[in-house]
Amino acid sequence: MKEFSHEYAEHWFHTPTPMEKAGGLWPIRAGRNKAKSNYKMGPRMITYYSVHFILDGEGMFNQNETNKNIQQGDIFCLLPNQTHQYSSNPDHPLQMFWLAFDGRQAIPLLKRIGITNYSTHVKGIINEEIIEILSELATHFKKDEEDDDLFGLSIMYKLFHSLSVQSKQKNLAPATPRNWLQKSQEYMNMHFAENISVKDVAKYVGIHRSYFADSFVNEVGVTPSNYLLSLKMNRAVELILERTHTITEIALSLGYSDLYSFSRAFKNYYGVSPNRYHAKE
Repeated sequence: MKEFSHEYAEHWFHTPTPMEKAGGLWPIRAGRNKAKSNYKMGPRMITYYSVHFILDGEGMFNQNETNKNIQQGDIFCLLPNQTHQYSSNPDHPLQMFWLAFDGRQAIPLLKRIGITNYSTHVKGIINEEIIEILSELATHFKKDEEDDDLFGLSIMYKLFHSLSVQSKQKNLAPATPRNWLQKSQEYMNMHFAENISVKDVAKYVGIHRSYFADSFVNEVGVTPSNYLLSLKMNRAVELILERTHTITEIALSLGYSDLYSFSRAFKNYYGVSPNRYHAKE
């Protein structure tokens, strides 16, 4: 490590490759340090996300006008374009590893480990496995070879996976009703043609069926069963208008057991039979 006025540190800077920028997550910089007794950073801002892993020591972290005590085992995240500052306890100096990154997946990945715009500090999440992955990242960043970008991304995703597992085990990122609803809609949007039921959806999101149904109606305005039906009927019309499939093929592709049950559901929904809709269009 190189000595600076307030710390001993190593810094690794990375220029994202075209392949990395085409994905949802790319590294920007990383580093590690051993703080001196006078260690203090900020107030300042950055233009990307940076997660700091506290490997030893303790100190203070401020962001969003909120002060947090930080210590070994914690992580905290610097958010883009938000003023932050952090400092070390002179009697127990910080030792940290940090990883800076950006991309469309940054926010959902951070959310999985309990970090949001309103909560940027997670206590006691670092374990031995995470420390080993940080060591892998350090080795990778030291080499920084362009044709090794896939390997670097795999380490980053492995890191977030381990953090996510720890967060879930420690209940650091509890679900909210809106999380359940979003997850349920994504599940229905993906699997509506596979004959799933409302009970299946409720089980998938881990919510009691009646509570899930009531919450869904309150937020979306329709029942889950009607939501599923609308997905099927909208897709049915798309397939009919393509004119490359028979009505029976469409019925079976949408999870109906036979042509009759599909035709009845379609007529109840649109007021005309699939065959008449096909002829009309």
